[in-house]
Amino acid sequence: MNTRTKTAILLTVFLAGSLVAQSKLQTNPGGYHGELDYPMSWKRYYGYEEWTKIMRELQKKYPQLADIESIGKSRMGRDQLLLTITAKSTGAPETKRAMWVDGAIHGNEVNGVTCSLYLAWYLLTRYDYDPFVHELVDSTTFYVLPGLNVDANDSYVRFPNTENNPREPYRPADDDGDGLFDEDQTEDVDGDGELSVMYVEDPDGESKLSPDKRRFVDVADPREEVRRFRRVGAEGFDNDGDGQINEDDIGGPDPNRNFPYGWSVADGYPYPMSEAETRNVFEKQLRLPNIYASFHYHNTGRLIMFQAPPAVQAPGGAGAQAASPQAQRQQQMAQQRIEEMKKADKYAYVAPRQVAPEYQHDLDVQSEIVSTGARLLKDYTPTIGGLSGQAHAATYYMFGAYSYLIELWGSPAFEADIDGDGRVSDEEMMKWIDLELMGEGWVLPHKAKHPDLGEVWIGGTSRKHVGRTPPARYIETEALRNANFVMYAASQFPKVEFGKVEVTPATGDLYWVEVEVKNDKVYPTSSDRAVALKRAVMDKITAAGGGSVEIVEVPAAPTAVDAWNRAAQAEVVTAKGTEFRLKGHETKRFCVLARMKGGEGTVEFTVRSKMGGTATKKITLKAE
Repeated sequence: MNTRTKTAILLTVFLAGSLVAQSKLQTNPGGYHGELDYPMSWKRYYGYEEWTKIMRELQKKYPQLADIESIGKSRMGRDQLLLTITAKSTGAPETKRAMWVDGAIHGNEVNGVTCSLYLAWYLLTRYDYDPFVHELVDSTTFYVLPGLNVDANDSYVRFPNTENNPREPYRPADDDGDGLFDEDQTEDVDGDGELSVMYVEDPDGESKLSPDKRRFVDVADPREEVRRFRRVGAEGFDNDGDGQINEDDIGGPDPNRNFPYGWSVADGYPYPMSEAETRNVFEKQLRLPNIYASFHYHNTGRLIMFQAPPAVQAPGGAGAQAASPQAQRQQQMAQQRIEEMKKADKYAYVAPRQVAPEYQHDLDVQSEIVSTGARLLKDYTPTIGGLSGQAHAATYYMFGAYSYLIELWGSPAFEADIDGDGRVSDEEMMKWIDLELMGEGWVLPHKAKHPDLGEVWIGGTSRKHVGRTPPARYIETEALRNANFVMYAASQFPKVEFGKVEVTPATGDLYWVEVEVKNDKVYPTSSDRAVALKRAVMDKITAAGGGSVEIVEVPAAPTAVDAWNRAAQAEVVTAKGTEFRLKGHETKRFCVLARMKGGEGTVEFTVRSKMGGTATKKITLKAE
């Protein structure tokens, strides 16, 4: 055979894994998507017994898609239940790249419970109907932990509480140094199921009732003759007789300062992983090396807080870097870039951080992901997250997994700020409560009897589920948008695929066979951080000859098959295979030198990627 011999090339693509047919496919956005296959109300909050019952029932209804387990017990003995969701017919959960989702590490941030639970419900009920969900659940594992700080989560839902407490795990603490533990907590003095603020009448007081009698406002003119009040503080009793109220409330260390990375004794006492709830989560994650990304739901603030690589520090420290001409030019260029991008996409975001070259792709990936997240969530702001013992810092910096802390909801500035000045005045808040909540959401000032203070006035504040957590009517809107963001991120997990194939005669019976290997997704097959931690498993391509084709061993080096196009180089696939890493939106070229010994034969390429899957392409060479 010589270079003039014609060779017919037949291409056959073999995809790893088998897909299961969708039995109830729905392509009409106005059609039924399984919502009533497991009917639920998303217009309320659920206590521990309720949400764990829902989890168990979902697993029982969808055993082919879900498993449930306890990853450990809380300080008060409650199980922290984890749902593992994936199509078992397409492989075991641990064999697929995974998304970790948890909610409500802070006890009072129970919107995270509903958002996490909603994601699980959405994936399971829509699997048979929604092609997008079907493909995700076939190819991806979702680990969903709706309640992380389960003891405090349950208390916040079921009992009167301020919007700020209970926040921490129930580690007993002596806040006032009297030798007693948690003995002076906030309490519902008037028995109305809400914790508000107490006032007493005082002729020298600094407050008065507003004209509509719904708020306590400052006395502007000290000469004004009006009934005056002095603010005492949050509802409660002096249980230990020390003359103070609520000075030794329940709660221990901040659980989101209790993780190992960036831990400090000032923020996360007494030591890293001291709390059962955080330790159970971290130890479970250590046993799941397939976690590729994570979402952690908090309240409040409407923020997409993502973990970014460490900033480059110039000689002289951060201050010197900020003042250097090079840093200033980079900041100006970055700002110009953002302004140009926002002309086409108002949600466009570029992380304002200079990082080392080996981390630049991680920063670019996060900027692209959170830009789309801002579009999906509508009124959330991307920002770089903190490090001080936080869960999502440990996920990225210790595991090399991309991570996102979502501060849900927040004050209703996005709806109540009528004059657009960026803040919500008392008048605007009351108008919002009247119009949007039909009057719900406010504790009117009223008299009550107090065993220590006598007659007190209580009220003039919003109710529990208004500021930090959304009123019930907004829960599902928040949950759906956040589920969409999680699913979008999972849909951008890496996927290795073959692209174009070229066969070029070399000399005699030798032919160069080239293939493109591409990853069209946003995420790379391993993060820059995973590479730095040496946790990344490199991708690998192998080639094998079949029939009358054999692969000729060629030294491993970039090769220009086309002498007239030196830029179009391809990496030689060695006999043992060639390792590489695909970034997001990246294509690489590989080649082998094949010898035709007559008749018909094949060259079969196989790419295996831990996070990007497996792809196979077979090229049939036939002499004519």
